[in-house]
Amino acid sequence: MLSRVANNLFWLERYIERSNGLLNLLKANYLSDQDFQNPKSWGKMLTTYCDIPQQKLLIEGSAMEILKYMILDLNNPNTVINLIKKSRENARSVQGHISTEMWLNINKYFLAITKKNIRSRFQKEDPILLIDEILNYHMIHLSTSDVTQERGNAYCFMNIGKYLERLFQSTEFLLSRKLSSVKSIDALEENIYWKYLLISIGGYQQYIKTHKSVFLTEKIMEMIILNPHFPRSIYYCTQKLSLHISRLSTFNKIKSTNDLSFLVGKLESSLFYTKVENLNSMGPNIFLTTLKSDLMLISEQIDSQYFHYINPTHA
Repeated sequence: MLSRVANNLFWLERYIERSNGLLNLLKANYLSDQDFQNPKSWGKMLTTYCDIPQQKLLIEGSAMEILKYMILDLNNPNTVINLIKKSRENARSVQGHISTEMWLNINKYFLAITKKNIRSRFQKEDPILLIDEILNYHMIHLSTSDVTQERGNAYCFMNIGKYLERLFQSTEFLLSRKLSSVKSIDALEENIYWKYLLISIGGYQQYIKTHKSVFLTEKIMEMIILNPHFPRSIYYCTQKLSLHISRLSTFNKIKSTNDLSFLVGKLESSLFYTKVENLNSMGPNIFLTTLKSDLMLISEQIDSQYFHYINPTHA
């Protein structure tokens, strides 16, 4: 498969997954803000997604203003509307490699989020209902790609983009929390934080089924990092990343001993043999920082192995 086509497929899915993660994070943070009003709760998100002048302006504004900006602002490349625009551009350039149903859904998503009345609806309607409406396009995309996309090179590149993005998101969410936990916070704020973090990554129901509503840091870390059955856990996503890289190697007759397969296999084995006791003895911050470095190496190796003819224009 041509490097440019593979690159567009990879980023198509990364942008979709990134916008999905951002929407869920915004929704969870807004709900958390209603329970425990704390303007600083938006700080990390704005630091990640906005430039410094805009950060200061938004932190001083209302939660509604932050939602509208992070979803609909056209001048910030990291807002939902611009992420979907970039995903649509990538999808349009590879229409011959994705199913018609996938293209139609991504196009419908773009048209829905760029409607003229979308801004006014944020003033008149419940923002959570609007976010859920937008998130439905993600659910349709996931089901459509699963049901209609041929299991070939294109499917593998799309899934590598999706699971790599999930890995970065889960790592960043946890790392952000652990680095900020050195500050003294009360038990109520801690419980509210963990509750809405689990909601933001779709793990709340699975957690309370296992541990009821007792939010223990150790159990939450174990679930998000090591649980092999939670679809957004670091271990689960690493397994999926390894699977699709292995398939690409088979399809394209690449030696299974290549650097990319080695790096992903090493990470998968490391996670398989890691227990929660190891996390505690090493220190979660050190573990997560090392993991982030490993993911950066894997990302660079993906670029080197498959996209080395492409000038880097994505972020």
